Amino acid sequence: MLYKKTALDASGLIQRWVLVPILIGGAIGLAEVALVEAYSVMHVELYPFLSSPLAFLVLPSGLLISYTISTLVGHTRPGSTTHEVLQKFHFRDGEGTLRSDISTPIASAVTMGFGGSAGLEGPSLSLGGAISYRLSRMLGAKGDDLRVLFLAGAGSALGAVLKAPLTGILFAIEVPYTQDLEHRVFLPAIPMGIVSYLVYILFEGKTPIFSLLPGSPFPTYTELMLSLLLGAFLGGIALAFIYVYKLGSKLSLGPSFALRGAFISIMAGLLIAAIGYVEPYSLGVGYRVISSSMNASLPDSLWSFGAGSILLLVFAKMMTTSATLNGGGDGGLFIPSILLGATASVGLMRVLGLPFSPILVAAGAAAMVAATNKTPLASVAFVAETMTSSAIIPALLAAAVAYTVTSNKGLYEGQLDFSPARTHLALLRLGALARKGKNNVIELKDIMKPVRFKLLLTDNTKKALSLLSISGDTSLPVVDHSGKYIGRLDLENLAANPSWSIERLTIADKPLLITDWGETATELILRRAKGIIYVTDEEGKLRGVIRTADLVKAYAKLLEAEDSSGSTSIPDAT
Repeated sequence: MLYKKTALDASGLIQRWVLVPILIGGAIGLAEVALVEAYSVMHVELYPFLSSPLAFLVLPSGLLISYTISTLVGHTRPGSTTHEVLQKFHFRDGEGTLRSDISTPIASAVTMGFGGSAGLEGPSLSLGGAISYRLSRMLGAKGDDLRVLFLAGAGSALGAVLKAPLTGILFAIEVPYTQDLEHRVFLPAIPMGIVSYLVYILFEGKTPIFSLLPGSPFPTYTELMLSLLLGAFLGGIALAFIYVYKLGSKLSLGPSFALRGAFISIMAGLLIAAIGYVEPYSLGVGYRVISSSMNASLPDSLWSFGAGSILLLVFAKMMTTSATLNGGGDGGLFIPSILLGATASVGLMRVLGLPFSPILVAAGAAAMVAATNKTPLASVAFVAETMTSSAIIPALLAAAVAYTVTSNKGLYEGQLDFSPARTHLALLRLGALARKGKNNVIELKDIMKPVRFKLLLTDNTKKALSLLSISGDTSLPVVDHSGKYIGRLDLENLAANPSWSIERLTIADKPLLITDWGETATELILRRAKGIIYVTDEEGKLRGVIRTADLVKAYAKLLEAEDSSGSTSIPDAT
């Protein structure tokens, strides 16, 4: 009987995580072919005009059309399509309207087909996720499985369009969080990613999007050392790109530009055309520019450019990408990051007078993606699959340094630091919904609880264990003799280091102020992945504690009050 039950369970697992993903992967591969062909037709017809004064007509027209499709047809906010994918994953289990699922890839194809600076991987993520979600529901998937299959579909589509299936799988696992992974996506993403890739290359050919470079089996020790310097340099470039991109977002959505309407799209298009007139390589998707940075023997190789011209291209690409995605266009940020990393690496080599190294160019591309997209493993896999496997170790080193330099800063506002627990997920969604309501203010003094147990630095670990067992919490506040908050002691650290003193175990984190709002508490709980935050007054004295459950209850009451006051529906948490 036990054997038969195990066999039935295995059969269910195969259907759930193998057969269903294979079916979905085939549909995603075909959809990606349609997306790329639509983009290619527009690109071929309009690209010649981008090097002429007609660019001042073509680019504004493209952004205006894209903006119209997104807002009037899809009822969505234009911009980075990866951001919208993350919003669907975190807040809506992958669900989107049919209008937005169709309009987003079309708007993206128009954006890039008309010369806007963005990547095809963005609409691919959106399209793949939408197809996976809808087919999964038709095939009976429910609950959290829908989220998992949605993200697996998004990654599979990215792997297909980049002709790098491992990259797509790893990107899907990494991109939801800056310092965590979505492990459950791995299993269904493998068959889904493989099938979508095989279907895609059946129509688009198996030649990599960049020419794989021959290289030495192992990079030189000089290249290994330089990859560390390169990572630090590109970490700084990544911070500049993040700043420029988010500044553009504030300008387009801030007080001076309350709505990103037709006017902003036209002005953004004119700005992109002006920048492109000075630096034509900053327009479009940029595959050709990336290829020219990898090979010094090409007639139009970037290696033949001066260092100043190359660094000007880096700045111009930042500007055109930001203007495109904050000015009404749709698209991705993965390929623009690859371009910035590759070209900035060539520029650094020229500045330092170093010989050309395609391995360092590839490592630089990986470092920039790791720093801006917060996907270090996917960035290294992309380099290995599309450029050269010889760059894996330098890419790992450069990516690690650049990722560290940027810390938790990235391009995607929808990324969380850590994967939330179920209660944290409820808090995330309820908080986002409550912020859309009219009465969304939570004062900490109204919901915080008194602190029943606390520690002094002079206490011992035996007392700490006793208080933790009584309180039921996983941490305790540590105060001085005057009651001022010093930090917290976590159960997991105490269990791992029972011989340490209380002072050594104390983590000096920043508490909440009693004058802060519920939104601040929510942000801290989600960022730290801790279900408990302590509250102090202006003098630093411990006054109370906020737990995840307290905020969940407070937000639920706000939503209940909003609904009973006459609201017929709660808006999406976008």
